[in-house]
Amino acid sequence: MSIVTTANLAECEPQYAGLRMSADEYFALPDDGFRYELVDGLVCMSPSPTPRHQVVATEIVGQIWAFLREKPVGRVYCELDVNLGKGPGGGDLVYRPDVIFIRAERLAKKKLDRVRIAPDLIVEVVSASSGAYDRRTKFGDYERLGVGEYWIIDPQQGTLTFHRLENGRYVEGKASRDHFASSAIPGFVLDLLRVRELFAD
Repeated sequence: MSIVTTANLAECEPQYAGLRMSADEYFALPDDGFRYELVDGLVCMSPSPTPRHQVVATEIVGQIWAFLREKPVGRVYCELDVNLGKGPGGGDLVYRPDVIFIRAERLAKKKLDRVRIAPDLIVEVVSASSGAYDRRTKFGDYERLGVGEYWIIDPQQGTLTFHRLENGRYVEGKASRDHFASSAIPGFVLDLLRVRELFAD
C-alpha cells in the first residue's frame, strides 16, 4: 500500500481518476492520498471538504449521534463509501456521502465491512464545486435506488432541503423555521437553528 505524506502530496498526481472498474476493484485500490467516488463504473475525483463544510456535517452527525445514544434505532456514519448498486449505464456506483444513517433492523448481524445497501438517510453538504452534482446526479441516483430520505445542506446559499421517498419519487419534506422531523430516523428532530448558525463560519 503506497503512503502519501503531506510533504509530497502536492507533487503527486491522482492515479485512478478516469479509470473504469467494478465496485470490488475500486474497494481494492491502494490509497494514493486523493478522494474519489465511483460513478457508473468511472472513477471520479471528489474534492476535499472545506472547514465550513466539515463543521456543518459534524453538527448534523453530532445531533443524530446524541439522539441515538438515548434511542438506538440505528447507526450514523460519516464519510463512508456506499455501494448503491448500478448507475444508469450499468456501471457500479460508490458514493461517499457526508452523512448516512441505517436503521438497526437493516444492519447485518455480523461486523459491517462495506455498506452495500441504500441507506435510510443520506446527507450531502454542498460545496462550491458539487452543487449540480448533489442536486441532479446524486438526487436521481438516490431516488432511483431507494434512499429513504435525502437532505441537501447548502451553507453558501443558506438553504436546507429535505426530500422523502414516496411511491418511488422524492417529495420535499416540510420543515419549520427551527426544526425538521425526520421520518428516516424515527423520533429524531433536527435543530435547524444550530445548523444555520454555522453557515457563516
